[in-house]
Amino acid sequence: MLPVSGIEFVVREPTGLDELYIVENSLAPMPALLGLASRVARTSSGAEVDWAGIPAADLGAAALIIRRTWLGDVISTDARCPESACGERIDVTFGIGDYIRHHRPRRPRSLGETADVGWFALAGTEVQFRIPTVGDVLAAQSDDAPTDELFRRCVRTERSLRARALARRLDRALSALAPSLNDLVGGGCPACGQQIELRFDPIGYTLADLRNTFAGIHYQTHAIAAAYGWPEDVILALPRRRRGSYASIIADERSVA
Repeated sequence: MLPVSGIEFVVREPTGLDELYIVENSLAPMPALLGLASRVARTSSGAEVDWAGIPAADLGAAALIIRRTWLGDVISTDARCPESACGERIDVTFGIGDYIRHHRPRRPRSLGETADVGWFALAGTEVQFRIPTVGDVLAAQSDDAPTDELFRRCVRTERSLRARALARRLDRALSALAPSLNDLVGGGCPACGQQIELRFDPIGYTLADLRNTFAGIHYQTHAIAAAYGWPEDVILALPRRRRGSYASIIADERSVA
């Protein structure tokens, strides 16, 4: 379930075509993940998800849920201790489910209702706003003034929000309603105890992790085609586990020979 919108969806097993999409994709991270989710995820009733219409913060959660479905819940990464006299390797490990729950949304008491569904009001002000969607962010990114375009789409006010205190209230409200999963994760150096913080980007990490995992798709396709004479489209249509089983059999037979 996506934490902000509450949308439930299921992720199917990837085929070779899905793996090629990831390995050969040259799009920016957000459009690439949007395309992947559109390919492999549906609601529990089988309907398509309006991915462009979901809160932008939910796309990071969707990325992690796809990664958990295909590769498991545990994420492990590492860094080097920043202490100049140390440089020890530091392992940073956490669970996807725990990470998403840690960033669960909440509604601040300072928010009021509006007549329009999906819009909120900052109490004591004339400011109304809504949570930016994926479509809003993509449209803003293609604009010459992305911040101004996102503001135009998602905020209603008769006054300027240049006042820092008011702008901070709006930022805090949005961060509570739709917490970004692009956040810091930390770990301690086992050698010197130095604490470090790493910026974790769930969309970028998921795409890189999947790209690394699926890097053997070309080799597997070649091996199966050479062994069985099947055309590429038939091989790439196979679910990942079945194709992997055939590739393992071929590799075992070649090792014996």
